[in-house]
Amino acid sequence: MSAAHTGRRPQTAKEAASRWVIRRSGETLDAQAQAEFDAWYSADARHAEAYDRLSRLWRRMGEIDSGKLAPPRRARKRAAAASLALLAAAWPAWHLVQNTHPGADYTSGAGIRRVALPDGSSATLDAHSAIAIDFSADKREVRLLAGSALFAAAPRVAGGPAFTVVTVDASASALGTRYAVARGEEGTRVTVYEHRVAVQCLACAGSQALVLGPGDGAEVSAAGIVREGARRESEPDWSQGLLAFNDVALPDAAARLSRYTGKYILVLGDAAKSVRVSGTANIGDPKRALALLLAQTKVGITDLPGLLILR
Repeated sequence: MSAAHTGRRPQTAKEAASRWVIRRSGETLDAQAQAEFDAWYSADARHAEAYDRLSRLWRRMGEIDSGKLAPPRRARKRAAAASLALLAAAWPAWHLVQNTHPGADYTSGAGIRRVALPDGSSATLDAHSAIAIDFSADKREVRLLAGSALFAAAPRVAGGPAFTVVTVDASASALGTRYAVARGEEGTRVTVYEHRVAVQCLACAGSQALVLGPGDGAEVSAAGIVREGARRESEPDWSQGLLAFNDVALPDAAARLSRYTGKYILVLGDAAKSVRVSGTANIGDPKRALALLLAQTKVGITDLPGLLILR
């Protein structure tokens, strides 16, 4: 799908650099990917300049998050403040990377997006999610490219195709139903809220399939399909504008909440990182949500442009 067809503008050197920095920090590139990076890096001096600058910022972010900044002395405090300012300035680039999905028909930013599909079905996209659709007389397919989405499938007409959601790991075909599909680093999660869903493992060496009923869930990966315990909720909490935390480590809660704000949420210090939180948070106002979750703790919130610091 071309940029002209989708309305997306060509990728800038800074955007491409952001993608390479994050990709190279999170995985060891294979020979082909390394060759692609080398070709891109050497093709234009602006590429190298953008990559080197963002790479330095990324390393500095790691130092801040790992608590490697020196103890409080005046000069070191200034250095820490400067690093935090750089982090706040760089954060929009990381958000841009999160929301760049070639081939996507619909994406969501730091919020929930509801989409009406051509057959009368609907998709509710979690923050930083993306889908591509392929609908015709004999096909109703949604490809989940990133994140999570809740689907309400329109009834299947006689002789017509089933409504199917596809990821790299699995396909989930509605048997007249309402269900959620989420992509993660370890695989794909399918959760059924109404009726039934036929799940097939696409990443498995052999053929594996499972039919899930209301309240059922399953994790699908190259290792196979693992059925999860029954669920009581009628829909995922995020689709209702809420996040539920039950004795969750503060860094994990902050990471979940940061999906719904244009700000990076940074947890500093061992004391803050050891805090565990419980409660229900409104994702429409992450700062207020954090204040309520932290009301019984000594953790303070510092609000900076592009950045929330918890310490």
